[in-house]
Amino acid sequence: MLDHDNSSRTVTVPTCDHGPVAIWEPDWCTGSEEEHQPGGYRVDITHASPDYEFTTSTSRGTAVILRACFEQRPFTELPPGHVPFVNVEMDGDWHPHGSDDLRHLSDTLAAHADRLRALADRLDGLTNAFDATQGSTPTAASPEEGGGD
Repeated sequence: MLDHDNSSRTVTVPTCDHGPVAIWEPDWCTGSEEEHQPGGYRVDITHASPDYEFTTSTSRGTAVILRACFEQRPFTELPPGHVPFVNVEMDGDWHPHGSDDLRHLSDTLAAHADRLRALADRLDGLTNAFDATQGSTPTAASPEEGGGD
């Protein structure tokens, strides 16, 4: 059975297959019609929190790396079941995550951060080599080097 200790409110969602369905609404749910889908099927009723955006500054402004939100589908028979989970948007699609999945994702992102730091170090080397050659930038090639008429 669902834990209703985190909410004192109920909502009634009209459905096409079960009529009006009264359900407990978690405090984190936005309660929007998009999540509750009035007139849809009971199995499609979804509680969702606002999105948490993970961003970074770029030379072109702020970019969203990924989004996440709490979600719960109280009547579904599909995984992850009736329990709340975190839905994470990556590569244009949403992926349900349990707490262990989120920890694995965190570890993966940390490993990617290490790889980015290694690329930054390599870029420093490439930039330093480029800067060192700027003092001896070749001019137009001589005829012996294949650059003449």
